[in-house]
Amino acid sequence: MNSLIMSKTPSTNRRDFLRASLATSAVFGAESALITPATRAAEANGGTAKNVIFMVSDGMNHGALSLARQFRENSGGTTLWTRLYREQPVVRALVETFSANSCVTDSAAAASAWGGGRRVNNGVLNVLPDGAPVETLHQKLHAKGRKTGLVTTATITHATPAGFAVNVDSRADEAIIAEQYLERRVDLLLGGGRKFFSEDLKKRYAEAGYAVVESRDSLTKQPVDGGKPLLGIFNESHLPFTIDHQNVPGLQAAIPTLAEMTGIALDRLAPGKDGFFLMVEGARIDHAGHANDAAASIHDQLAFDDAIGTVLAFVEKHPDTLVIITTDHGCGGIQMNGVSASLDQGIAPGLYNASNVFFERLRGFNRSIEWLKQNGIDGLSGPPLAAAIEKHAGLKLTPEEIKASQGLKSAFEDVIQAHTGIGWTSGNHTGELVEFCAFGPGSREFPALMRNDEAHAKLLKILGIGA
Repeated sequence: MNSLIMSKTPSTNRRDFLRASLATSAVFGAESALITPATRAAEANGGTAKNVIFMVSDGMNHGALSLARQFRENSGGTTLWTRLYREQPVVRALVETFSANSCVTDSAAAASAWGGGRRVNNGVLNVLPDGAPVETLHQKLHAKGRKTGLVTTATITHATPAGFAVNVDSRADEAIIAEQYLERRVDLLLGGGRKFFSEDLKKRYAEAGYAVVESRDSLTKQPVDGGKPLLGIFNESHLPFTIDHQNVPGLQAAIPTLAEMTGIALDRLAPGKDGFFLMVEGARIDHAGHANDAAASIHDQLAFDDAIGTVLAFVEKHPDTLVIITTDHGCGGIQMNGVSASLDQGIAPGLYNASNVFFERLRGFNRSIEWLKQNGIDGLSGPPLAAAIEKHAGLKLTPEEIKASQGLKSAFEDVIQAHTGIGWTSGNHTGELVEFCAFGPGSREFPALMRNDEAHAKLLKILGIGA
């Protein structure tokens, strides 16, 4: 079968599985299919799903999705998310993302809308404005014997994963969230946030039967069929941006990718006879938006797309799985702005005809703004700034630009925008309608326009569980 999903991958070899699923982001044939006939048949069936995989590209607006697609297509590929739209009968919707107290949500309120089915105030996790706690999706599923897993590139105690499992008055109480995960027996937790798990707490996880791992090597060596719940925490805070993970020596060996964590999570959750719910979050797209970092945004969006490939490989063998791919809100308002050329740029003059040249400059970037600031670029201007930009972004500033940057605190961000054509509306969350797509059994339950808090009840119905 000529399929994008690697149907011949041996299920017994995790490393080959991961390698094959990652390859789905680069292998494209005119006749290949993203969803097999078995999966399409399951989608047409309006019945229940055994499993749900809920994928969240946190902070992604349409511009972030568009730029990642353009970046990969300029290399001869395409993104799996947008390819699903083009080639398969997925259910696609737009979602209103309001919280209980604002037309611009934060991640805690957005995740609570999914995980609790009620709108709460920004900054709060599954606690109503009157102080009443909301029963979470994890609690409802565990009561019915289903396993639950949370995977993220943020701290595992961050707002989005926590919104599916805990009740906390403030999302900032990440140490409390770490405790609640143990009390509520979330089956699988993979991400960053080691600083919120004391040695005593890790010991209590182990005593409760969890396998506790803190490196990529330890994670990949875990037995798939061990049956133990799993806690994996791979960095003190968030996992590094993908652009840093790919270019800073030592990070690839120490820290797993989102696609790797997703594959291992699916391996461990799938054997459960009653099914599972897995949330997979590409968290750092949001952080790139806050930082106005275009290169970091694109590379993390592509890493999320690689995780979609891992999920598609799984779904081919498990067509009783509903897959949802969405975002909780936009952040930063990233867009590629048209750039017109002039003779002094070395490009033939014309309306917007410098746009491609400017966009391609993003390929020269090898570090995130976050990494650069942590490693000495913060506060640089003039010639030192120019040297750092050339080394880590491949951009050569003119003498006039070097002089103009002298003494400016935001010089680095300003230079990047001027040289790439990427623009931002702010460093804050945005309130636009966001993307949502679903395929698999029950996917037709979702309307083409909905509120974020409507998904919860529909998920319970699709899983055959009363609200």
